[in-house]
Amino acid sequence: MSRFKHLNILPPTLLLAITALISRLLGVVRDHLLAKTFGATAGTGIYNLDTYYAAFRIPDLLYNLLIFGAISAAFIPIFTQHKKEGQMGEAWQFASSMLHLMMIVILVISAIAYIFAPQLTHIVASGFEPEAFETTTGLMRIMLLSPIIFTFTSVLVSIQDSFKSFFWRSLGPLFYNGGIIFGILYFGSQFGVVGVTWGVIIGALAQLIIQLPSLLDVHYKHVWLLGWRRPDVRKAFKLIIPRILGLSLSQLTMIVNTLIASFLMTGSITIFYLSDNLQALPLGIIAISFAITSFATLSELATEGTTEPFRNEIRRVMQQVLFLIIPATLGMLVLRYKIIDLILVSGKFSAEDAQITGMVLGFLLISLFAQSLIPILSRGFYAYHNTKTPVLTAFVGGLISVGGSLLLALVLGFGIVGIAIAFSAGAILNFILLYIFMHNKLGRSILEWGNIIKMIVASLIMALSVMYITQIVAFSGTVVQKLGVLILYSAVGAVVYFVLAALLKIPEVDMVLRRFRRLR
Repeated sequence: MSRFKHLNILPPTLLLAITALISRLLGVVRDHLLAKTFGATAGTGIYNLDTYYAAFRIPDLLYNLLIFGAISAAFIPIFTQHKKEGQMGEAWQFASSMLHLMMIVILVISAIAYIFAPQLTHIVASGFEPEAFETTTGLMRIMLLSPIIFTFTSVLVSIQDSFKSFFWRSLGPLFYNGGIIFGILYFGSQFGVVGVTWGVIIGALAQLIIQLPSLLDVHYKHVWLLGWRRPDVRKAFKLIIPRILGLSLSQLTMIVNTLIASFLMTGSITIFYLSDNLQALPLGIIAISFAITSFATLSELATEGTTEPFRNEIRRVMQQVLFLIIPATLGMLVLRYKIIDLILVSGKFSAEDAQITGMVLGFLLISLFAQSLIPILSRGFYAYHNTKTPVLTAFVGGLISVGGSLLLALVLGFGIVGIAIAFSAGAILNFILLYIFMHNKLGRSILEWGNIIKMIVASLIMALSVMYITQIVAFSGTVVQKLGVLILYSAVGAVVYFVLAALLKIPEVDMVLRRFRRLR
């Protein structure tokens, strides 16, 4: 037994949900400090937060296309297949080969991106004034270190996922956010966004270091070879190419949205990213946790002779996600301005910034259910070694998002709110198409619509109860007092929802309660 096995004492999804919650809370602290230190519409020079977020785009593009795409589409299913067949020697050779090849690719492309950083900045932020443009270029060059670090981290994390060992990987985001917070606190005031950017690199290194004990946990055996002629490596890269196309569409959507926002008022990019981070609270805690922990299981079930076990598993996961994400969405819609007031309104972040952020957040939340189910459905196709279908749906969704952003933000003058509307429309269409294709593949419905209607009814009543309690208990006072009131609102909503779910006999309420009973 592994010396670290005793650390995985929680059910995997619950473990990831708890650490995701802590990570998201650290993310809230991070965003609070960023908003307080830099504001949104008032930023100038090295204190213009738009430059920080714009500089992320190219490093994120490189990582997501070249590394994350390979991991999510190819690595885990192939590694899992080797492991299931008892071929651990082949599994470690495959893992080592993929690590070496991906490191070579990311090093070469990052070096090229460093040289041509000014040209790349034109792609993501050509609407910036010269000072902001130069700042973005400098920040981008620093951030190009992050995809190199994340490449190593991602391979270690994927190996852990293949073994269904989630402890060390769950700690990574905590250290990453901790590094950024360190950069804000100790470098932000003096060096502005440059100091925060170095905090990103510190966080990335800390996230990598905390994964190293996992090598002992999974009895990792490194093999020094490239293995580019291996059949499994070649198969992986065949699977990667469609996945890269699909991810390039979503990443290009984000780049185009950033480019459009660079022509809008100062602070537009910051407001969109802060809003996206707020909606990512339930998305990361609930949906991504379920998607991560279910992938290895779905990959195993995809090798069975019948689709029935696979269909039951993906339906179970999607129903549990919806059971939690629907009330979370409506609750955040009702309380979004209070959440923004508590988290962001401070220092240089004004009430006007908060008003615009609330509007953007509201439209992003409309598609939260779709954003939550897309990772699960996509992983379902990856489990069958099908990366083409998610590419097709992402392409159509991306067209709607980009076209809608151009029309609403620039032509019709909706500004950053128009980008949020178009983003949600693209995400919803992406989900609908993925659902239809998965339904056709499995031959039967993968959602229980009767229970979903019950969830919606319970959530609507919950939202009304929260609106009522906000009229009775005022949201005012110090930060601590406001936090206490917000917790009260949330607690009332949670109690109402779970009671109604029990009365309506929604099966997922028993599944959730059983997870918590395992903690005893």
